[in-house]
Amino acid sequence: MLRCIFRRSWPLRGPLRVRYSTVSPKSRLLSNEPAKMTSGSGSTAPRGGFMGKLPEQLISEGNGMKPTRAENQIDTLKCYNMLVDRGFTPAQTELVIDLLLETLNKNFFSSYNNVFLQNMELENQSHLFHAAETELKYAIQTSRDSQLNDQHLQLMKLIRDLDSLQDEINELIINLLQKDSKVDFNNQKTENTLLQRKIKLELSDCTNKIATKMLGNARSEIESLRWQTTRSGLLAILILVFFIMGGASFARKLTAQHDEAELKESEAKEPEITQ
Repeated sequence: MLRCIFRRSWPLRGPLRVRYSTVSPKSRLLSNEPAKMTSGSGSTAPRGGFMGKLPEQLISEGNGMKPTRAENQIDTLKCYNMLVDRGFTPAQTELVIDLLLETLNKNFFSSYNNVFLQNMELENQSHLFHAAETELKYAIQTSRDSQLNDQHLQLMKLIRDLDSLQDEINELIINLLQKDSKVDFNNQKTENTLLQRKIKLELSDCTNKIATKMLGNARSEIESLRWQTTRSGLLAILILVFFIMGGASFARKLTAQHDEAELKESEAKEPEITQ
């Protein structure tokens, strides 16, 4: 009789005040499998008896249900009226209802509260944790990729800035070297000009000294040559005068001898003429 009453009462799901919790579609997609009845320690709970015959829809939609008892789920007044109408006495009806509630609490709701709801809650929390973990991993990976991209862009920007700074530094160094080389070139040019002037002055001094020395030597040689020429001229003049005087005296002697000869001839001719 109890089995008949139970079978007749259970399809009448209207009196059962079952509260369903909505499972998020993301949790269902992440789970990809129906909720399993596991104990808190990870061991699989027995599915024997009525608990093993529960529909999968009830198991999947019962996620988040609170613990309850048969008194809260069965309409005892309707069962009482039904039993009274079937010919049971009020005492029998109360006894049957008490036995029904006790049997349901013992064989179904105790297991339902201790195993099904707790495991459902744990499974729900596990799915939520895995979903949050997956979302967190995805967010971390996305943030990491974004930060890596930002760091890569910053690194490329720093490399580009470093290259530009290096080019500017090289240009500045080249300009400074050019300026230094120009300054050194101008200084060397000035030094060369001064050295050239100094060399020219020294050359002019040497030329003047050489010319002065040569002129002095030439003058001294000219003076000595003039004195020699003068002495030679005077000697030649003296010799010439001597020769002239000697010639004149010799000529006078010849003339005197000639005159004497003529005189003697004339004297010799005069006696002859007188005779």
